[in-house]
Amino acid sequence: MSFVDILFIILIIVIIVGFITYYLRTRYKNDIIELDNRKEEILRVNVADQLFTLKNMELSGQTKRKYESLNATWQTITNFKLTEIDSAIVGAETLIDNMRIINVKSTIDDAQALMDETQAQVEELDTELSVLLQVPDDNAEQNEELLERYNEARKSVMNHSFDYGPAIETLEKNIQYLELNFSRYNELTADGDHLEAEDMLGTIESDLASLESIIEKIPVMYDTIKNDYEDSLADLRSGYEKMIEEKYQFDSQNVPEQIDEIQENLNNAKTDIKNADLKEAQTKMDKADRDINSIYDFLGAEVEAKQYVLNHLRQLRTKFDAVTENNHYATIEVDRISQNYILHEDQPERIKEYQQAIAEQYNKMVEFNDELDNNKVVFTQLAKQIDKVDRRISDIDEEQTEIVKSLSNLSKEEKDAKSNLDLYELDMRNMKRRLEKLNLPGLSEMYYEIFYRVTDQIEYLASQLNQVRVDMRQVKNLEYSLEEDMHRLEEMTEGIVDNAILTEYMIQHSNRFRYDYPEMDDAIDEAEYLFYEQYRYDEALNVIEKALYRVDQDGPTQVRRMYRQEKQNRIY
Repeated sequence: MSFVDILFIILIIVIIVGFITYYLRTRYKNDIIELDNRKEEILRVNVADQLFTLKNMELSGQTKRKYESLNATWQTITNFKLTEIDSAIVGAETLIDNMRIINVKSTIDDAQALMDETQAQVEELDTELSVLLQVPDDNAEQNEELLERYNEARKSVMNHSFDYGPAIETLEKNIQYLELNFSRYNELTADGDHLEAEDMLGTIESDLASLESIIEKIPVMYDTIKNDYEDSLADLRSGYEKMIEEKYQFDSQNVPEQIDEIQENLNNAKTDIKNADLKEAQTKMDKADRDINSIYDFLGAEVEAKQYVLNHLRQLRTKFDAVTENNHYATIEVDRISQNYILHEDQPERIKEYQQAIAEQYNKMVEFNDELDNNKVVFTQLAKQIDKVDRRISDIDEEQTEIVKSLSNLSKEEKDAKSNLDLYELDMRNMKRRLEKLNLPGLSEMYYEIFYRVTDQIEYLASQLNQVRVDMRQVKNLEYSLEEDMHRLEEMTEGIVDNAILTEYMIQHSNRFRYDYPEMDDAIDEAEYLFYEQYRYDEALNVIEKALYRVDQDGPTQVRRMYRQEKQNRIY
């Protein structure tokens, strides 16, 4: 690289540095101008004017302390915060003049942060001063509204004192307290403590709202006690006395005493209303309402129970007649069936027990009628006892009906068993005939064992069905065992027939290969030995079928297809 090139590069660098320096100086000067403008905006806020206005107002108490606090904040801002901002601006300008561009940014950033904080404080201070200056006007407006509401409430109390009864004294005291609070408000306002006066207006608002609520609720509560609850108590007394005249019994429940307790509770509620303790009074009234409804429900239940008792006792007598008649029929029917069948669940004894239970329940019904005639019943209690007796005889009738129904099926079950017995014997003859038609050389010992066992079971079943008194439970058990063995025997018979015929067909088909294949001749001999000497038809079929497959793969399939067609045609 030549010397000229080096000079050129240095020149370029100098130009770039100069441009950057110029750009930064211009930017930072603009930032300083913006800080000056923002400072001027802060000073133009009318905080000083607002403080001057408040200073010339004769303030006291809480309001004066608030003013002094806001004024101290403003002094801090003007004497310290703005001075710090001025110092930062001057420092930044000095750094720019001395070309110390690198240090300028941090100084301006600090000044901007301080400016943001100061501006926020000034805006907050301005808002608080505006609110404080507005308090006297807002108080005056609210005071006028509250005075109007107070006068309406006072007029209502004075003009309708009769509606508030004993509570009028408490209401008058509340009015006096409100008058004192209004006087206190006027004093605070005159002294210049407008914030304290504002708090007093809040107290007046709360007390006045409470008074208005009391004024509205007291007449309604008195009316509810007198025209609802106490009238209801008088109605309950009258109704109770009438029920006593009609010979109602109430066991240990003392209705007059309960009515007196409710009345005492209502008297206490009146005292609470007099003292303007409406929440406690409402609690007592709610309890009185529940208690009154409870007595109404109690007395009403007795009236309804009486009608229920009178109606259901008549119905119960009719039901007893029907159940007794059904028991008589069940006794005869069970006795008749027991002469032909052995019964395992002691049905005759159970029918006798039902007869005794019906008599016991009938005696209870007679007692009910006696108590009713002697006016010694609490109807709600008697109604429950009648329901209990009714359910009991319904259960008895259902159970004895179920016994008769279950026993009435024994005759049909016997007929079905006899019909099945005929079918078993027919199946045995058919199986025997099928085997005889094949002219088999013999059968296995296992087959004979099952065959003779099934034969014995059929004979034993027939003997049981011919008994004077048939045990159908035993008959069913015998049938169940017989059906299993019969099914097994049928499967064995079907297997013997199929295997025997297929073995013969396979041997016939294999004879054509007998002289060409010595192993086929051996297989035929072995199959015939198993067939004629051992009676093992399934093994014989297996031996000859495998041998045939080795010399003619399609042979076994053709033989089986031919046999299936022949068997199907034979069935149809």
